[in-house]
Amino acid sequence: MIKKLLGLVVVAGAVFGLVWFAPHFSLTVGDVPQASSLRVKAQDLTLVCAGGAYQPGGTNGTSVGDFNSVGSPTVSSTFDGPASTSLISKGDQLTVADPAGVATQNSMLLNANQVQSVSAGSMAGVTATACQRPASSLWLIGGDTTTGSESLLILKNPTKVDSTVSLELYSSSGKVTGSGLSGISVAAGKSTIVPLAGFLPKTQSFATHVISRGGLISAWVQQVTIRGLASGGVDYVSPAAPFATTQVIPGLFIRGSADAGKLEAASPDYADLVPTLRVFVPGDKSATVTAQILGATAKTFGTVVRQTVPAGSTADIALPGLADGDYVAVVTSDVAIGASARINRVAAKKVDFAWLSSAAPQSSSVAFTAPNAGISELGVANPSNAAITVEVSQANSDSKFKIAAQGQLTLKFAPGAKVKLTPSGRAIYGNLLVDVSGGIGAFGLLDYQNAGGQVAVMVR
Repeated sequence: MIKKLLGLVVVAGAVFGLVWFAPHFSLTVGDVPQASSLRVKAQDLTLVCAGGAYQPGGTNGTSVGDFNSVGSPTVSSTFDGPASTSLISKGDQLTVADPAGVATQNSMLLNANQVQSVSAGSMAGVTATACQRPASSLWLIGGDTTTGSESLLILKNPTKVDSTVSLELYSSSGKVTGSGLSGISVAAGKSTIVPLAGFLPKTQSFATHVISRGGLISAWVQQVTIRGLASGGVDYVSPAAPFATTQVIPGLFIRGSADAGKLEAASPDYADLVPTLRVFVPGDKSATVTAQILGATAKTFGTVVRQTVPAGSTADIALPGLADGDYVAVVTSDVAIGASARINRVAAKKVDFAWLSSAAPQSSSVAFTAPNAGISELGVANPSNAAITVEVSQANSDSKFKIAAQGQLTLKFAPGAKVKLTPSGRAIYGNLLVDVSGGIGAFGLLDYQNAGGQVAVMVR
């Protein structure tokens, strides 16, 4: 009995201690934790270049599923950072090391592009592209897998984290379904090549959406065209500007139209020598698209085309009858769209082509480096209803040019020129074309904005 009483006393004492010495909490319904503000340094600016062109069939051209990188492109770049920064070059990757976080990370800090004259068997032509800042989502509007054309999706993962990529493909018939579109592995620091003909056999018009999980990705579509044993050209499709109700494609420089006309008349195999506009309509609403092809002079009269494009599909719009000259395409729609254009360079029977992606608007200063080889011509467009002035700065010269409302300007630069463009008040749009021994490539002006700043952190 005494033991039982002692047990009860011990238990009662323990309960009393827990109640008396327990911590006390005060909670008022409706209290919201306050966020702390932290200053975050911008991630070091990294640009990734496409590298050497890939030859289908491997070294001997006959191995199915084997893709051999041939030759080395010439990379042209400008780095202009504070004393505390440095440039690290590793393979196809350029990175600005900025330990102090003091550099304004844009194209004035670092810009880069690559050009390659390709000659490997029956694959010949010029490729050109701006080096990219990796991203988790990229749209590539261009390519062809019909007979004689091969389109390869090039995926590069410059990060230290493996990436898993999913693809969304859209043709003129709508969204493409099937196995293999997800779970594509791109190891850290490696590249993966995906033949798009496996998903899009004998398809003339399509758009590719690249979505990565894990490491960020840079991506291009490489198109090669071969007619029998004769080369029909090679080029990259670069990421398009964000979808919008107005897309601008400057740099439609038509050359050799008479020679192209002769080849078209002689054989239906050359039907693709007609300049072509490609439009992609995302979402679930069809688009009524109007494309104005504006010539730079009274002698280069353009054209106007209007077409309805179903939702979730692509459409190729031929632009026949354009005489040699400089043009810009201004594409408007009642819903947001993406756009690109394919032009050709023909001299006698030598043929090459270039894909021009829609240009991103540039409202402030943007810098680029002219390729170290060939002839570089920049097409600058002003689609607005008011004239603007553009200041063009090079090493020892500054010039100002006025661009009329809905006008354009063509500028030629010496190899390796380091150029800064500054518009006054309104956005400009630019694509640069490079001509190397009769072959052409193209890339757009990119500003590589990569900002840090204040971040609100809330712990719950």
